[in-house]
Amino acid sequence: MISATFGHRRVRPCVCVIDGKQHIRTFLCDALEELGFITRECAHFGELDTVLEPQPDLIVLGLSCGGEEATKILDALRAKEFEGKVLVLGPRASRMLVAVQEFGEQLGLAMLPFLTTPFGSANFSNSVATLVPTAMPPPAPVDVAEAMSAGWLELWYQPKIDTRTLAVSGAEALIRMRHPSWGIITPAYFIPDEGSAPCRSSSSIGRSRIGTILSPRAGRSRSQSTSR
Repeated sequence: MISATFGHRRVRPCVCVIDGKQHIRTFLCDALEELGFITRECAHFGELDTVLEPQPDLIVLGLSCGGEEATKILDALRAKEFEGKVLVLGPRASRMLVAVQEFGEQLGLAMLPFLTTPFGSANFSNSVATLVPTAMPPPAPVDVAEAMSAGWLELWYQPKIDTRTLAVSGAEALIRMRHPSWGIITPAYFIPDEGSAPCRSSSSIGRSRIGTILSPRAGRSRSQSTSR
């Protein structure tokens, strides 16, 4: 599991979202990132090994893949001596949801109380409240040249709405950094104001060079409230 400290700062908890439907994984990852988690995702049992090293602090398991697939995943977690928490999501009044929850408890996994769908943001936040940092850690200084070479920089597209037609008329590309330990870092920490130096290399990297290296972040968009 991720260590509780990184230097002298608390590291954000890591969560792996497992569900067979891409739009559900995207929604859950977005919600968890807003709460301060670093997210990973996988679609099915066959991808599990690629997201469990290092072990995350939390597994969020959706049941769109079916009960048999869910039990295989729980069995694999037990075999790998998974030490984190497991949160199962499923339809209200679902026998499968109750059965999967009980199976995980029988295996000795640390099962959080299951969450029924549909759910509100408050219910979801309460379900993972014990893992959410009490205070968000300040991002560490980042070397932009290292971030560019490692592929940490991403473009997030914010739609622009025509106020007369209410149709999407274009999009604004927002730069974000996904640090492997600190999660999402906003531009304030790697494109500093003149005279500040949270980034060692930002002054030497021009906008054109950033533009040639970035590639769009697939499947993600942000609302107009996203800050730059």
